[in-house]
Amino acid sequence: MVTPTTAEPAWQDALASSHSALRRMAGYALDPALDRRILDLGERKEFLTPAEHAELLAWVAFTQQRSLEKLEAERALRRLLAVCPELGGPA
Repeated sequence: MVTPTTAEPAWQDALASSHSALRRMAGYALDPALDRRILDLGERKEFLTPAEHAELLAWVAFTQQRSLEKLEAERALRRLLAVCPELGGPA
């Protein structure tokens, strides 16, 4: 069986696209307007309507999940760059 090397074009393309996707995810930031909305809901949490309360809980779940995904992407990116430094440093 032949073991592929990182010099093969298909592997280089796969590594480059993975690097690019990980950089985007690691650099993710919530849109400022959405961030302001979350802050507003959080500051008024004692006075929210049931719909606003449900929205706040959904935003909390979303931001927690996205934070985990961002940390995982940062870790994966570091591991990828340790193995393939020719891909370049972090963004």
